[in-house]
Amino acid sequence: MYKNAVMASLVLALLATSTATAWADSGTIQGTISSSNNTVQGEVMTEGSSAQPVMSSGDQATTGKSLPASFVASRQLAAITRLNLSDVQSRAVNDSFNLALLRIKLHALESKRSDLKTQANRTSTSQTIDSYTLPDTPEKILDNVNYQIPPDAAPEELFWVGPTIETNSVINGLMSGVKEIINGMNNLLKSQRDELGIAVKQLEREEWNTELDLEEAKEGIKLQMTGQYVYLLSLKEQMKLHDEALQLLNKEQNRLQALQEQGVAAADDSRGLQLEMSKQTRELEVQRTNYRLALFQLCFDLGIRYDPDIILEDVALDEVTLPNRKNTEEILARSYEMKRKWNELKQASWEHSNTNTSNSHGKSYLSANVQLATKQAEQANAQLTKHVNGTYVEADNAYQQYKTAQLEANDAAADYDALQRRFQLGIVPLHDLNQSSYQRKQADTKVILLRLQYFTIISKVKAMESGFILAGGTEAAVAEQ
Repeated sequence: MYKNAVMASLVLALLATSTATAWADSGTIQGTISSSNNTVQGEVMTEGSSAQPVMSSGDQATTGKSLPASFVASRQLAAITRLNLSDVQSRAVNDSFNLALLRIKLHALESKRSDLKTQANRTSTSQTIDSYTLPDTPEKILDNVNYQIPPDAAPEELFWVGPTIETNSVINGLMSGVKEIINGMNNLLKSQRDELGIAVKQLEREEWNTELDLEEAKEGIKLQMTGQYVYLLSLKEQMKLHDEALQLLNKEQNRLQALQEQGVAAADDSRGLQLEMSKQTRELEVQRTNYRLALFQLCFDLGIRYDPDIILEDVALDEVTLPNRKNTEEILARSYEMKRKWNELKQASWEHSNTNTSNSHGKSYLSANVQLATKQAEQANAQLTKHVNGTYVEADNAYQQYKTAQLEANDAAADYDALQRRFQLGIVPLHDLNQSSYQRKQADTKVILLRLQYFTIISKVKAMESGFILAGGTEAAVAEQ
């Protein structure tokens, strides 16, 4: 089923971080990006490679020749300096290979259906043979007006009756055999015509399902792009936080250095600080590497030229509110998957009613197909109901996490304001004020990340309510405290 292949590629990874990617060397990643850019521009360089003759358009691919440049030419990449989510979704839908393949498949199915329908209409089952038989007894010959035998005919004048009877009997037998052959051919042609009719109905069902796949794929692409875009925004926020931490550590280093110069602090006091600065530097570089790689992948998916300085606009979310749950049956009635199950059940029922079988086993098979389609629809209903409820629970949890983070951010802001007043009075040192400022920044960043998580899950809810029901949860990671 197309959805499984598509669905597996559309699972959202909002802010998940891979350990292997996390410790990737930034120089290696940058080299990968640079190499990929060269590939896109058609400048593929391989060490030690020798030029091969290029095959013509009529040749078969062999190991001794290179493919024509026109066959392997890369698509043109657009130069973009600014992106927003709406533009990302639009470009992804318009540039999708999957959607293009589905459109071609839909056209091919329509052409094949028309072809089979024409063949079925041309398959005639009206061939007949005259039921007339030749007279094959003396009585039938004497009474047959076609022979015009006079009543007073002498026996010697009727010597031909015997051979005629024998000939007519043979001809009648031949005609009877021909009639059976024609009836058999008619039955065979009728069976073939019925099979063509079933094939036409099956192609019609596949057309309907392909149209559903096409619309479902659009929703899935938009949701996938939302996840990738929000992931980039979250990485930017985490980079800002790591940069803030480094600035705070630099201030603390300057403070300790001043104290050491005054003889108040020992040299060993800065060892832990140096380790923390090294850790924060590595983490910041990891975030930058992840950001460059994710941005490169997004650019390539959209058919635009990679630029590490592309401006990503924030997503539009006026207010974070608890989502209103819609009736599950209403959602399932719009579900692309349930519509496919409906089409399969209708097809099985049609075949059961319109297929002539030669024995009870064939009819039993068709009945079993109807039962199977019915049970599969019930199974899909149960699974999708679980996914619908799970998605709403995700949204509820995301809302509660966001509200809790807001309260924590308000407390951190209040603590900072109070500490700032005490600092102005000379009661607390600047070091404590800087620490409070960073904690406030941490709390604010957590609010932003949870807001982005909520936006992604609400996008998932909206897609679900329009018919695209995505299985599985949406992972989210927030800045470490």
